[in-house]
Amino acid sequence: MAEHGAVYRAVITWTEVREKGGTPHTEYEGPYGEPGAAQGRVTFWENDLRDYDTGETRASGHVEEGVVTNWTLYVPEEKRSRKGGRA
Repeated sequence: MAEHGAVYRAVITWTEVREKGGTPHTEYEGPYGEPGAAQGRVTFWENDLRDYDTGETRASGHVEEGVVTNWTLYVPEEKRSRKGGRA
């Protein structure tokens, strides 16, 4: 997380190949502490879904910035359901 509380995520929009329906999808990856990390994921998916014969890609994306304003303690379900002393 950046010093000012910002986190970044990659928003990837991609389309299945026509033979599988050509359905569009949107995926979110992150959060990342730096925008470059999120942009790297966008670039990865653009390249991974590129048709190297035509140069066209079935993916595009952008980076979004958000701010973390509240952190709370995460307790796994396993620990919440224990009763009594130590395991």
